[in-house]
Amino acid sequence: MVDSTGVHVVTTASPEAPRRPGVPHRRRRRLPAAARRSTRHGLVLAAVAATVLLCATALAALATLAGGSVQSGTVRRLAADPGAQVAVNASYRAEGMGAADRDVRAAAARVFAGVPERTYLGLLGASAVSVTGVDGAASAPREPGGSGLHPIAVQGAAGFGRLVAGHWPAGTADPPAGAFTSLPDVRVATGSTTPVDTAVPQPLAQRLGLAPGSRLRLQDAFGRTMTLRVTGVFRTAGPAGFWPAMAGDATDGGSASQKLLVVSAAALNGSAALNGHLTVHWSLQPDYSRLHAGALAGLRDRVRAFTGSRTDVSVYRGRPSSLQDMAVSSGLPGAIDALAVPAVAARSALYLPMVMVAALALATLVVAARQVTVHRRGELALQQARGSGTLRLLRGAAAEWAVTGIPAAVAAPYLAGFLHPGPRGTGAWAAVGVTLLVHAGAVLLPVLPTPGMRPVRGARAAAAQRLGADLALLAVAVLGYAELRRHRSLIGGGLGGTAVDPVLVVVPALASGAVALLLLRLLPLTSRLLDLFARRGRGLILALAGWQLSRRAARNAGPVVLMCLAVSVSAFATTALACLGGLASEQAASTVGADVRIAPAADDGYPAAVLSAAYRALPAVTAVAPVTQTTANIPGGATEVLVGTLGGPAPRMAARSAGIALPGRPTAILLDERLRSDGGTAAPRLALTVQDAAGLDSTVSAALPAADGARHTVAVPLGVAEGGGHPRAYPLTVTAVDVLPQPGVRPALLDLELIRIGSRATTDSWAAGPPAGQVWSDRTENAAEAVALACRGDTSRSYEYGKPGVCSVRTEGSDVFRAAISTGLRNPESPADAADMGAVATAPGGDVRLVAGPGGHPAPLAVRADARTLRAGHLVVGDTTTLDLGLGSPVPARIVGRVVPPPGLGRGQGVMIADQRALASALTFAGGLPRDPAFWWISSTDSARTAAAAETVPALGGVTTAARTAAALEADPFRSGLRRVLRMVRYLAPAFAVITFTVHAVISTRQRRREFALLRAIGVRPGKLSALLSAEQLGLALFAVLPGALMGMALASAVLPLVTVDDTGQAPYPPLPLVTPWRTVMVTAVVTALAISAVVLALARVLARVDLVRVLRAGEDG
Repeated sequence: MVDSTGVHVVTTASPEAPRRPGVPHRRRRRLPAAARRSTRHGLVLAAVAATVLLCATALAALATLAGGSVQSGTVRRLAADPGAQVAVNASYRAEGMGAADRDVRAAAARVFAGVPERTYLGLLGASAVSVTGVDGAASAPREPGGSGLHPIAVQGAAGFGRLVAGHWPAGTADPPAGAFTSLPDVRVATGSTTPVDTAVPQPLAQRLGLAPGSRLRLQDAFGRTMTLRVTGVFRTAGPAGFWPAMAGDATDGGSASQKLLVVSAAALNGSAALNGHLTVHWSLQPDYSRLHAGALAGLRDRVRAFTGSRTDVSVYRGRPSSLQDMAVSSGLPGAIDALAVPAVAARSALYLPMVMVAALALATLVVAARQVTVHRRGELALQQARGSGTLRLLRGAAAEWAVTGIPAAVAAPYLAGFLHPGPRGTGAWAAVGVTLLVHAGAVLLPVLPTPGMRPVRGARAAAAQRLGADLALLAVAVLGYAELRRHRSLIGGGLGGTAVDPVLVVVPALASGAVALLLLRLLPLTSRLLDLFARRGRGLILALAGWQLSRRAARNAGPVVLMCLAVSVSAFATTALACLGGLASEQAASTVGADVRIAPAADDGYPAAVLSAAYRALPAVTAVAPVTQTTANIPGGATEVLVGTLGGPAPRMAARSAGIALPGRPTAILLDERLRSDGGTAAPRLALTVQDAAGLDSTVSAALPAADGARHTVAVPLGVAEGGGHPRAYPLTVTAVDVLPQPGVRPALLDLELIRIGSRATTDSWAAGPPAGQVWSDRTENAAEAVALACRGDTSRSYEYGKPGVCSVRTEGSDVFRAAISTGLRNPESPADAADMGAVATAPGGDVRLVAGPGGHPAPLAVRADARTLRAGHLVVGDTTTLDLGLGSPVPARIVGRVVPPPGLGRGQGVMIADQRALASALTFAGGLPRDPAFWWISSTDSARTAAAAETVPALGGVTTAARTAAALEADPFRSGLRRVLRMVRYLAPAFAVITFTVHAVISTRQRRREFALLRAIGVRPGKLSALLSAEQLGLALFAVLPGALMGMALASAVLPLVTVDDTGQAPYPPLPLVTPWRTVMVTAVVTALAISAVVLALARVLARVDLVRVLRAGEDG
């Protein structure tokens, strides 16, 4: 040691104090060597232990979350599939119920073979009943939905239905099987007629205005009546297939459950109006709360064999059948098969971020252990020089590994429970075990003997080696991207079929690592920037910081790469979340096509004639457009879809629709007519085709007065039955008139003169005459044969006798038309035919059709076609073609433009779009019947409010909104699991950057304590040392964080479109949108940088305190 005057001072140990006689000497207990080293390197080992804890916790949480996501996703998908069950149906017979129930439950136990399941029994009144009055009303409800109802008694009603009002009737909530198997034998159509309590589905209650306390008067098909008291209203819950299976149709997704009246088994069996035709149904439901996905393959095979078996063998085991007509059906095997590819696609999506985090975590362990090894290299060499063998060094390293690794590994699975609550499976413990093994290898391997010193390389050789390494890393990144681009999926063909390709899964992690290593070549720029700032000032700190960064670049490489990777993984996950959210929105818009989409109810819905007005009356609605779809064959054999709608992509109409436009908002159509006959006075019935403002056709009819030759005014009501009081969409146009002669009377020649057509509202008004050039033409089916037979008596053509025909039609002297119509065969060829009145009488169902349209050939229908249709039909814009719509004659069409298929129409076929009003007129002129819309597009300023209002009236149809569909897609079991994993990765990855930087800062600072002591000795204050540390470490952190964020977004933009697939394993439609969340990524990077800054400032203030005497003592290395 040297004193302040430069004199070398030698210190000697002080002599020991003399021992006292008689006092035994006690040897001091020395701590084990590993413990003594731990006390000297406690801060370093604590940082390493924190690293192990973070890595093990992160991997355990991700393994648990990923495994649980696929498992829960599979189970939830099955629960939502109505066919994912086994249905057993049979005819009811009271005496055989007990034995049949035992046999079915025993068969269920054999089929499920340990897989958790529950068997439910139910009785269904297969003979439908109708509501004839509610709460004392003498007539049926005005709203549709009061017919086709079925009484039902089931086990588990309270488990599969959630009450929204009232309570369950006695004996219906959860009756035992004995309530069904011990029923008395009651003859069909006999029994009690006293009122019975019932619970009704919420949609039915909304349709009929029911509530607890309401009374329903029912009538069966044979006129028997009874009264039901409503005690509760429920909505379906639980697995989707329960109520359809109990209703006898497991394939029905939801309408069956809306037509049920839940009563007790005793009431169903003992009521004369309900027990007309009872059937027995068992629903064998997997217990989804305890179902494991691994048991599905065996269950699928057993259920498939069961459904294809003979029930006398598989159920009754050769014994006499207790119930007749027993049948087994199940969609469970198909549902399980349908989940195979989606489950693999979900795993592939989960594996990608997990592999990146796993690589990051394991690399963090290796780099932390390597930094500790480098820090203790001198101490290890000194121990070897003093004679410590390899085994002794391994024991010491193993002790340090146990101290830093085992406690962290034991605590990690439990800490992972805070990140993802739930049971810790084998995946979590496997992840912890891998973490321990990697940590053990990183700690123990450096202790093993190493070969001798390598020869020193020249500068040229080092440069060539760096260039070769750079080219190799670049090749890895490029080849990995090319491989992904070639496969465009992480799914490959395994030995058992579809599987995740493990090579493709690790490609993004390898590519990101390669790019991060290439960024190290830019590390000298950081020191140069610090040098540039140092030249502008007079301080020493920045200059020293820049010099240290350039001098210690190799030691800084590992932490810099890891910090860059950590931030890039976080940015990758953030970008993936944004892109998946954008994909859900794009797919929702592609599916729905508008703010709100409503599909009219096939049964018990409002007629199409009033839907336009009903939809426009909903709150926040700004526009309503019907969408009709018709299959069209074009020349060349291609089959496309002809879509009719209003506005948007549809061509604009050049003129108004053909026909007679009715003035005002009529409640009835007025007909000013005169009818003459050369035979009897029997008058026909007229059916008018009315087109509304939405381009939808409907038919109204009325009987004409007797054919007395006098002028009459006939009112044809425009009211719509079961329309809920909603009006039509005005204005209205009469486009066709059908004449229906009375059947079974002697044929006559009718002279029908339709003079005027008008409207009846508060006052009567008459329509103006037809537009110039408009004529009425005969568009009766097989018109030529009908005219030849009915008007000219030509029986040479093979055509049915007794059909009417239009002999002539003209418009002179009338605002509408004057037509001569023969109601049947006028001139039979033989007297035998003349004598046989039945052979020449007007046949039932005969009619003629007169349609308004332009004179001559009709103008082609203007359509816009997509590229697929143009290519299939070899067409270009401006061409005229014909469309075969399955009518009597083809419809001419002109291609007036190209169109990109709008969202909401699907992508299975080519699309042609026409204005709905023009399309309806063309179909009417071609002899087609009215086409109801497949669905309606509704524009709304508040789609949630519009949908909520529409759902209160089930007769309006099924409601879908773009916002709801996007939320449903995001809540999909598989997608939601991926989103949870990505969110966890987004928040965990920056923690690796912080912990990596912490270990690096601690170790590098302790290695430089002698340097800091020297700086203190020459007069540098502790505050300046803190500033020096802060400048160095923050320079490294910013160099790693900012490029890492950019690299993560760039990697996501390049990789995600290549690896994202839908449930079929193919690229999604629409394609994945590239959404770059700059703000979120930058905020995450800034927060990470702030966390690192906080660590740096804390460590700088602690570690910059240097004991000069101790550090500068000869041989002390701190």
